[in-house]
Formats: sequence, C-alpha cells, structure tokens
Amino acid sequence: MAQKRILSPNQDLAANPLENVWVQANAGTGKTSVLVQRLLRILFRGGDAGNTGILCLTYTNAGAGEMRNRILSALRGWAMSSDDELIELLENVAINKPATMADIAHAREIFFRYIDNPDMMKIKTIHGFCEEILHRFPLEAGISPAWNLVSDASQRVLLNDAFEKMINSSDNMRVAAAFAHIVGRISETYMSDLLGILSNQYKHFFEVENIDNYRKYFIDTTEKYLDLNSSKKLDADTKKLKIIINTAREMQNASKKPVKYLDDIINITQQYIDNTIDFEEYKKIYIKADGGKIQNISKRDFLIDEQDRVYELNQRNANKLLFEDTIALFDLSAAFTTTYRELKHARNLLDFEDLILYTRRLFSSPATMGWVLSQLDLSLSHILVDEAQDTSPMQWDILRMLSGDFFADGDTEKNPHSIFVVGDTKQSIYGFQGADPHAFATSRDDIAAHIKNNLRTIQEVPLTQSFRSLAAILNTVDEFFGDQSVKALTGFANNDHACFRNGSGLVEIHRVTSKQNDGTDVLRYIQTIADKIKSLIDSGLYSPRDIMVLVQNRRPMAAPLVAELKRRGIDVAGSDRIVLPDFPAVRDMMNVVRFCLKTDDDYSLCCVLKSPIFRLNEDEIFKICNARNNENSARRATDKDASAITVYEVLRDMRPDIYERLDEIIKWSETCAPYSFFSNLLNTHNVRAEMIAALGTQIIDPLEEFMTICLAYERTQPGMLRHFIKWFITGGSEIKRDMDASSGVRVVTVHGSKGLEAPVVFLIDTVRTPDTDSIVQLPDVNTAYPAPWLWAPRACDSEQFANAADASMDAHIAEYYRLLYVAMTRARDQLYIYGYTPHKNAPDISWHTQLWRVLAPTHGTPDDETIRITNDNPPA
Repeated sequence: MAQKRILSPNQDLAANPLENVWVQANAGTGKTSVLVQRLLRILFRGGDAGNTGILCLTYTNAGAGEMRNRILSALRGWAMSSDDELIELLENVAINKPATMADIAHAREIFFRYIDNPDMMKIKTIHGFCEEILHRFPLEAGISPAWNLVSDASQRVLLNDAFEKMINSSDNMRVAAAFAHIVGRISETYMSDLLGILSNQYKHFFEVENIDNYRKYFIDTTEKYLDLNSSKKLDADTKKLKIIINTAREMQNASKKPVKYLDDIINITQQYIDNTIDFEEYKKIYIKADGGKIQNISKRDFLIDEQDRVYELNQRNANKLLFEDTIALFDLSAAFTTTYRELKHARNLLDFEDLILYTRRLFSSPATMGWVLSQLDLSLSHILVDEAQDTSPMQWDILRMLSGDFFADGDTEKNPHSIFVVGDTKQSIYGFQGADPHAFATSRDDIAAHIKNNLRTIQEVPLTQSFRSLAAILNTVDEFFGDQSVKALTGFANNDHACFRNGSGLVEIHRVTSKQNDGTDVLRYIQTIADKIKSLIDSGLYSPRDIMVLVQNRRPMAAPLVAELKRRGIDVAGSDRIVLPDFPAVRDMMNVVRFCLKTDDDYSLCCVLKSPIFRLNEDEIFKICNARNNENSARRATDKDASAITVYEVLRDMRPDIYERLDEIIKWSETCAPYSFFSNLLNTHNVRAEMIAALGTQIIDPLEEFMTICLAYERTQPGMLRHFIKWFITGGSEIKRDMDASSGVRVVTVHGSKGLEAPVVFLIDTVRTPDTDSIVQLPDVNTAYPAPWLWAPRACDSEQFANAADASMDAHIAEYYRLLYVAMTRARDQLYIYGYTPHKNAPDISWHTQLWRVLAPTHGTPDDETIRITNDNPPA
C-alpha cells in the first residue's frame, strides 16, 4: 500500500495549487515530494481530469522519468487501496476532511484517465518541451518539417565535418587569414580544444542577422576597452637612455662591489640603443615575466620614468596582440556558425542548443506566440519548474514568453492558474551549460512584477529541513558556509539547515597528503582510500552499494581507485562515465583496425603483436623489427629507390602462424561491418579469454559496452570499419551510465552526483581549483548585440584582460564552492574528506585548505592529522 505523505507547514503551503509559489529549497528537503504532492492536488482538484493544462519542466530526462514514476505509483495506490486506506491517502489531497465517497470514486477514476491519456500532464525537460514545440510548428520556426535531433556522438562528427569544411574553404580570405594567425598562436595540443571553443560560440552568433555590422560594433567596442586608439607617444628617447647608462655607471663605480642589476641596465640598454636586441629582450630589465613591474627597479628614481614607459608600451603591445587573437577567433566563430548551420540544414538536423534557440526565436514574436498557444493540445493552467537554478537565461526567456498572458484570463476559483518554481541557488553548478543563479532571482522578480498587474502575488517559501543528512553533516555544512570569508567567496545568504533524522553522524577530514612533504604518489594515496573503504565494508555496517566516491574530474583518480577496489575484492559500479579508449583492450582492437586499413602501419601492428591477441614479448618484437631493418638496409644498398618491407611482410617467413591469422583478420575487415568484425576477432583463437586473463576482469564491462556501441553503429549508421573508426574516435567512445541503479561502490563526478545520495560519501579530489578562462566577457557592456569578449590563447600580460578575467574567475570560484555544497550534502550518515597535492601545499583557495582553516580550530588542534566531527561535538 502507498504511504500517506506527511508534509511540514511550508511544504503544505508550497504544494497548494491555488498559490503561486517560489521555493528556495536546501539539499535533501524533499522538494521532489512537494512537487509530486502539488501535481496530485492539481489532478484531483482540477475538475475535468482530462484537461488539467499541466506543464511540469525538469532539468534532466532522469528527473522527468522519476517524476512520472512517482505520480503513476501514487495514482496506482489510489486505484488499488481499500476505501479506508484511500481516505487516509487523500488526507492531504482532497479538500474535504475526511475524503467523501465521491472523492474516493473521483480518485480511482483519475488513475484510469491518466493511463488512457498520460499526456494530460506534460512532464518534460525544457529541451523535450522545445522539441515537441518545434515538431508541431516547424514552418513557423523557420526549419524543415522533416528535421531530426542529432545524437551526441553524431553531433561531434558533424562538428568536425563543419570545422574541416570551414578551414578548407578557399573563397573566404578572412577565414584563411584568421586561421593562419591562430595556428601560429596555439600549440598542437590546443588545436583539439579549438573546435570546442568554436562550437560554444555558436549560440552567441545564432541571433546575429548581419555579421558585418556586428563585427564593426565588436571591433569598435574592443578597441575602446583595450585603449588601442591612444595617441600617447611611447617611443624610446635615446638621450634619456644614455643618461640612464651614465647614472648607472656612476652608481656602479661608487659601489664597493659590483651590482648585477646595474650591470644589466648598462649593458642591455646599450644593446637596445645599438638595435642589437629588440624590445622583448630589453623590457626584461624592467618587467617581470608576468608583466608586472620589478619592484627593485621601481625604487630607483632615475629608472622610474623609463620603467613606466616600458610598462605602458608592453601593455599596448599585449593589447594589440590580444585584439588580433580575439578578432581572428571572432572571424572563425562567425564562419563556423554559418558552416555548421548549413550542414545541419542540408541534413535536416538540429542539435540540443538549437532546440532552445529556435523555440526562443519562435516565441519572441507575439503574433506567432499567440498562434502557437492557440494550437497546442492543452490550455495551460499550471506551470511547474523543477531544478530552476540550473535554467539558463535563454531558457528563462522561453518560460517568461510562455507565461506572458498566463494570468490574464485565469480566475482564481473557476479557472485557477498557478506557477510553481523550485530551486536552490546553492546548487547551481552547471555554468558551463549556461546556468546562471542570478537569472533565478531576476526571473522571480520579473514574474512577480508581471503577475502583480493581474492582482496576483507570488509567495517565497523556504524549505530548510533536511530529510537526508544527519546533524553532524548538516552542522558541518552550516559552520563552513557560514564562515565570513567563505561567504564572501560564495555569496551565500544565511540559510541554516534543520535536521529531521536522528542518528550518529560523522564527518572526518584528513590532513592533505603532499607528495613533496610525504613522498606519497597518487597511487599510494588512492590505496589509502581503498583501504578505508574496505575497512568500512568489513565492519559490516555498510555494503559497497552504500558508498559513493566523488571526484571533480575522472582523471587522474577515478580509474586507479576502481582498480584498487577490485583488487581488494570489493564490488564496484565503476565510473558514471566510461571513456572506452582509456581501456587497453579497446585500444588494442583500435590498433587492429588501424593495421587492417593500412598494412604498412608498423607501429600499430607491433602494438597488436604485444597485446593479448598475440602475446609476443619485447625481445620477439625486437627481432622481427631488426629483421625488417636489415632487409631494408640491404635493399637500399642495391637500389636506393627500392620499396621498404613492412613488419607484416617479415612475419610471412619469421612467424607464418601469426601471418596467416593477420591475413584472415584483414579479409574480415574488407567484408564485415564493425560488430561482425570485432565478434570474429574476439571469438576466434580464444582472444576474449586471453584478454581477460592478461588484463583482468575489469575489462569485461568496457568490452561489452564497446560491442554494444558497435552493434548500435551497425544498425543505425552507414559505412564500414574506416567510417566507424572515425565516428568512434570523434564522438562515439564515451558511455554515460545510471549510477543510481548500480550495486557496487559508485565513483562519480560531483556534477554527475546531482540527485544522488549515499549513506557514506568520500570526497577525494578536493585540491583541484578552477582554471582561468581563455575567453572572458567584457565587463559592464549592455547592447542589443551579444556582449563582446576577449580571447587569450596564451599567457597574456594585458592588464585589461586580467581585469575582465578576474570578474570571470569570481563567478567560477562561487560555482566551485557551490559544487562543494552539492558534494557534502550527498552524504546521509558519514562524510570522509581527503586531499592530495603533488606540491608542498594545497592552494589557499582549494576546498581542502578552506575546510581545514574553518573547521580545525573548533574541532581539533593544529597538530591533528584528522578532524572528527560527530553529533556529540557540534561547533562551538
């Protein structure tokens, strides 16, 4: 039988469908239960259950699925319970207290209506809702009626195709010049990041109709910010430079022993006058490597004016180069947007970003918006938004447009309209996807002002009582985030947590492990954590399923931890995301394909020979390669143009058994699709068993995932192995997994843990800090165009760039600590915090440093190696 839900007063108010409610909910406060309860009340009290006009928007497909399952479970309980049980279940749902027999009949009827028409209540992600709108109104949105949504893997291939087409276009001189400039400014490893940067720029250029006008505005604004039009003369004055040399010589002669910096001033300044060195060399006697002034020079009066001149000239040069980099990226971004959009249009494709962009454009026209709403199969009466803190400004625009006339015709008694928004700005951690916690508050004010015109109000309801974590964890969270220095970083308001559960909680913080201080490498650090997890499981208090390990990034800690846990015989669910080429078995099979496609690829073949497929040792491979080298030397001695022999050909005589197997594999590659090819490879000559024996049982999971991908490709994508390997390497090699349904220890990124919880949580990646952005937005720019930005592909001396980057970094630091809040509040009973740095000390801004600074004084002594916080020792 379904259980009656008991709500707190604030939860009851938030669940009232007659109230417009804006809920700020702490982690673990049961906001999903409140949302479900509100939906049930709307269904029950809505009169015609077939036309309730409910639109519930969630952030993820998993969240939408959970919501639908919980609604269906509750309605099933209404249909299957006895009359007495149903009266109790309807206590918080029905208006009558207790529920009448008519209420009971009505409740049972709702279940069957919902089964017949599940779309009477639309529970979708914002992207899912936009997808439905664009399928219904493609012509109004300006897209093909036959469009399809591109998958993640196919999109990565499409992005690569757009990039290649753009840089190979011969008719666009602006693009050619921009690309030539950028190639000279970035490293080879950075080139792979360039595509990601360009694809992220796509949404900024989507709405721009006249690129040339935008480019002119962009250039003018950027030049003004960088002060590139200054007429101030900064040329060197030879007379003044000679005075500096003479003064330095006099000081050197008067000194009792030679002064190095005076020698540098004399010698380098003379070389600069003689034009034997350039400005970049000359400036080093006045300016540090990071562009700042050398303080010792600043103390010498005779050098101050020249140091100021050098500094200003260096700034101007840095700003000119920064401007050139930025405009080059602007031109590439504009061209990439056009090329990418044309490719999608030619193939009738949209990506996830397009769903938001095209729907926003569709709704931005009042005439079109009215037509769309009139043709929808529901008359909206209730809008509910879950995880609102993760909604981007563009998504908020859609919601505001959707509810533009929402309250104009809604009567509070006969035709009630309501809006319900729930979120927690402390858990806004998806800034890289556009989420903006400030948009959460701004949208609240906009909606409140809008509904005020229709004599409505919106109530702000806080939910602070946690039903998840024990007091020790909640007290630690409150103490840490209540620290004034931390609050200055995060911008958190006072938002204390109340504890609902009783029990003995524990927070344990271990002093940071330093490689320089302790001599401990990452592997030994991971082994310490694996030992701790094993001791918890051996105690019998917790099973592997009860333990979740959180990292900021999967590398470098996730994979070795999974291996160490398996080595100790602990069931492991693995990582929430598997990058298949990281596994040796998958790399071996990719090398087989590379060899089959190009049999003179000796390196790939040697990798295959050493792999478990053939298991040759290094000495055997050396002999084969040596024989190839000797044969090639002999051939070149008689004919310098003789073709070289390959390792594959050498094997014909030295190892005919291997040659025959390779010949068979090559024939498979010529006729088989990917799944069939790899099935033959793994199931012939006992290769699968050889791989497992050599590499361990941990490869079984990635091998099965790999074969599943091959089968899916074979069923849905054209092309043979040559096409498959490009598709796989470009975009099809990453697997996302549902960790909430796993049975072993879960190793999850903090971003991936959103919505999850565990009795025991380990935080082990607590020293990593945010990286500086290479692209930063200009501050305080308000315009109809997308805001201009600066791009620095390398370290940049520009003071203006540093100022803009500081504002960007402040936002990153705030999100960095919101990420910590999410991580700490995943724990129900126990929270273990570790840290590792390869350096002497962890950065001052890191999680671990700040946690130790705030918590150590009230829960331990400066010499403690471990801080233990329990329910019995709350903060002083």
